[in-house]
Amino acid sequence: MCSVESSVKQQFARVFRESDWRLFKKIADSYFRQAAFLLKHHVSVSHDLKLLARNSQKRLFIGVGTELVLKALYLKNGYAINRPESGNKTLKFPFALRDAVGQRLLEDETFQLGILIDHIEKVIVLNDSKTILKGLKIAKVFRNKEGHVVTSSHAFDPSNYRDIESALRELYRGAFDEVIKVQFSLASNEKPVWQIRAKRCA
Repeated sequence: MCSVESSVKQQFARVFRESDWRLFKKIADSYFRQAAFLLKHHVSVSHDLKLLARNSQKRLFIGVGTELVLKALYLKNGYAINRPESGNKTLKFPFALRDAVGQRLLEDETFQLGILIDHIEKVIVLNDSKTILKGLKIAKVFRNKEGHVVTSSHAFDPSNYRDIESALRELYRGAFDEVIKVQFSLASNEKPVWQIRAKRCA
């Protein structure tokens, strides 16, 4: 008999194909846009918690968007994001979808964000790996924190957001041939920005 968790996971179970990258990318884009433009009045919570809740949701959207855009990157380049069944000694991450033909991949388990970040340079060449990896790792911490705990205050470091923005600009340019303008506004004097355009050919 299936557990409640297994039963619900089956509603979304799928072995993802290369062509699925576009959907992952579009939804990632929407999370980043929401993170950029989310304001205090968009958050349904008591007035004294609006700033806290808005910033928490911004970080959560950034983190989820980061995971989805990396999965889009892997799929676009022909790599699997589904885990192989336990005990499979043939498939070593990252592995190409073509190498998984005839192998059983788990429909309800995909690779976690940390391993996607750690192995990204095996999938694509990063023009500025230091900038990209730093921003991606910050976004991972944002997602993990907001998915697990709530703190009433923290040592705010605006450079974290600038680092993520820099990482996304480099990542979109190298992985998707797109130029993005992004600013996840936190301060009252910061204008929210999320724009995407195709990179012009030289």
